[in-house]
Amino acid sequence: MVSSNGILGQGNFQVTLPHIWDHDISDVYDEFPLHQQSFLALQRTNRALESKVQQLLTELSTAKKQFCREKASDQQTQIELQKSLSLLQTTLDSTEELLAAIAPRLEKHVASKQSGLAKYQRISEPHRLFPNCVQLKEVFDYIEANYDQSIGLSDVAVAVGYSAAYLTNLVRRKTGKTVNDWIFERRMIAARALLLETNQPVNQIACAIGYQYEGYFFRQFRQFHGITPQAWRNTQRSNVSVNH
Repeated sequence: MVSSNGILGQGNFQVTLPHIWDHDISDVYDEFPLHQQSFLALQRTNRALESKVQQLLTELSTAKKQFCREKASDQQTQIELQKSLSLLQTTLDSTEELLAAIAPRLEKHVASKQSGLAKYQRISEPHRLFPNCVQLKEVFDYIEANYDQSIGLSDVAVAVGYSAAYLTNLVRRKTGKTVNDWIFERRMIAARALLLETNQPVNQIACAIGYQYEGYFFRQFRQFHGITPQAWRNTQRSNVSVNH
């Protein structure tokens, strides 16, 4: 017969049985809290990992959107820059076309101004050059008509009926200059007109105004103006271009 404390009795013989079931159940109940704690710890770790992963995904998504915006902005900036460069090139092309179109007109206008100035100088300077002296009118008329020839004092004296010595004294007394001075100044007026109005070389101009030798004309022109004929031409044409 088994008693409640696990003792099997038969007469005076007793056997004590171990409390097997009581021991196993107690162990289960003792270990259950440990498993539950581990499970809860795993759940917390899992939730923490999920939260961290979600945070990283969010940050990645934000970074991707920012990159896309910056890329789009860069593309837009590049497009705007390309448009500006294209517009600038179009403007430059139009300006070059405009300059090419008006260049002939400008050159013609400058040439017209130069020609007009030269003609004005050629017409007006002789009238301003010679003084208004009745006694010397024949002298100045002869010089005006023949300055482009190889003339000198003797030629003028013969033309007006005076001796060379008398004519020299008369002209010097009335004007303070000699006959040759007046011939020289009239030739300089003609030389300036031809230098400014035409493109004739210096040697042709010298011949056209009565000089037999280009070197003599060159020296007299530089003595009177302080520079060579070609340098004078370049300077005067530059001034006309700037002023007009």
